[in-house]
Amino acid sequence: MMRIYCDSNIYRYLNSAHPSHSAELLNLFEILKDKILFTFSDAHLDDLKDSVKEYAEKDLGLMGTYVKDNYFLHDLIKDKGTGPYLATPLEAFQGKDYDAYNKTLENPFDIDSLLSGLDEFPEGKLMKDLLKTYYQLPIGALSGNLDTVTVDEKNKSLFDKLMPNYSPKMSLQDFMNGMWPYSKTLLQDKREFTQFRQQIASYMNKDDFSFENWGMAFNELLKQSPLGKSYLEVIENMLTENQKKDLYQKFNYAYTMLETYNITQERKKKGIKKFNMQSLNNDALHAWYASFSDYLVTDDKGLQVKANIVYRLLGLPTKVLSSKDLVNHRTLLLGQEETLQSFLISLNHDLKHSMQLYERKDPFKNETVNTYKTGHNYFNYFNRLQVITSDVYTFIALYCDRESHASFMMYREIEILVDKLNGMLGEDMDKRGAYSMNENDKYERDEYIREWYVNSMKFRLLTASKAWGSTICLGIDFKD
Repeated sequence: MMRIYCDSNIYRYLNSAHPSHSAELLNLFEILKDKILFTFSDAHLDDLKDSVKEYAEKDLGLMGTYVKDNYFLHDLIKDKGTGPYLATPLEAFQGKDYDAYNKTLENPFDIDSLLSGLDEFPEGKLMKDLLKTYYQLPIGALSGNLDTVTVDEKNKSLFDKLMPNYSPKMSLQDFMNGMWPYSKTLLQDKREFTQFRQQIASYMNKDDFSFENWGMAFNELLKQSPLGKSYLEVIENMLTENQKKDLYQKFNYAYTMLETYNITQERKKKGIKKFNMQSLNNDALHAWYASFSDYLVTDDKGLQVKANIVYRLLGLPTKVLSSKDLVNHRTLLLGQEETLQSFLISLNHDLKHSMQLYERKDPFKNETVNTYKTGHNYFNYFNRLQVITSDVYTFIALYCDRESHASFMMYREIEILVDKLNGMLGEDMDKRGAYSMNENDKYERDEYIREWYVNSMKFRLLTASKAWGSTICLGIDFKD
C-alpha cells in the first residue's frame, strides 16, 4: 500500500484553528485515509515530550485519525531493528517513560543505576562487578596516551571542553563522566552547537564542497578538504565493525554530519539557523522512519534537503514532498484507485508495453516467468507484474517491491486491499467480506486471503515469500 510519512507540523495544518491550516490538504487527507497508509514513528512522540499533556494529546488524537495504528519503532533494547507495530499515537505516547529518559540524561554513566537490575541474580551481580572493574581501568591502558602537547591553540579550547582535566591515569568512568557535560550541552544548547560547527568551519572551506554549490558532487569533493576522504568514507570510518552492517546507524551519522561539517546549512532569514544536536537527531529520525514509506512530506526546508541527500547517497527510493507537492499529487494518487474497467485497460497496456526487468526459465516445469515494472501502482500498491507461462497455462501476478529495506508487508495493507477489491469485484466467493485483523495469525496457513470470480477471470489475493521478505500478491487466472 502506498505509505505516506508526514512530519508533525503537517498534521497541525489539518487543524482548522492552526494559523497555517490548509482546507485543501485536509480534504485530501480525508479522501486518502482509507486508501493509503499514513505512518508515524517514535520521532513524532519525541517532538511532543516537552509539551503540556493536554496539547500533546490533542495533537496525537488528530494525527491518529489518519495514521491509525501504523507505528514505526526502532528497538534498541532487544536489538530487533526498525519494524512496524500496531499502536495508535496515544497508545505509543502513553507507553513512553520520558521521566526515566530525562533522569538518565542527567547521569548516563551511573553504573550502579544502569545495572541495578542485575543485583537480583548471582550471575548478574558478578557481571556488574566485572563491568565496574573495567570502568575503573585507566583510560591510557585502553586507548593509549593522547599527545596533548601537540594540540594547537586553535583546538585547545575545544579539547578542554571535550575532555576536561584529561590524564591517561584517569579511569574510563571518570573520562566518560568528564566528557558528558559538554556532550549534553551540544545536545541541548543551540549556541554551543553553533560554536562547535564554527570551530569545524574554521578548518574547512565549505565553498569547496558544500551541497549548495556542488550538489551531490560534494561527496567526492570532500576528499580535497583536510578530511581527505569522500563523505561516505568519512561516515564509514565513524562506524564500528558491527555498526557498518547497521543501516540505522549509518543513516543517522550520514544525516547529522551534513550539518556538523557545514555541507548543508539551514537558514533563518539572512542568518544560519541555530539548533541543538537533539533537534538535529530528531529530524534524522523522522527521515529514517520515513525511509520505510514511499513519501516523506514536510515543509521544513532543512529536513527536505538533508533527507533527500541521504536517500540518494544510500540508494533509498523514498521521495521528499512539501505539503503543496502532496496536494498536487492528488490526481496521480486517485488515478491509481482502480475500477474494473480502468484496471483491465491498464493491465492490457502493461502486458504490451511495460519495461521488462528480468526473465527466469524453469526447464523442469517447462515454465517461463517474465517480470515487468508496471506503468503505475495498481490500487496504490502493486508495482510489479509477472507473467508465468507454460505449455498448459498462463498466469498473471501483481506484487509490490520497494527495492529497499522497506519491502515488507504490513497487516493493514491486507485490510485495505481486501476492501478495495471487494469494492471493485463485489463479494468474494467465500463470502468472508471485510478483512479482520484476527485473521493475521492464520493467513500464512491459508491457500489464499480472498478469491473472486468475475466473468472468465479468477482473482486470488494471497501472500508470498520473497528473498527480501513477504509481500501480498494478486493472481489473475483467465478461464475459458
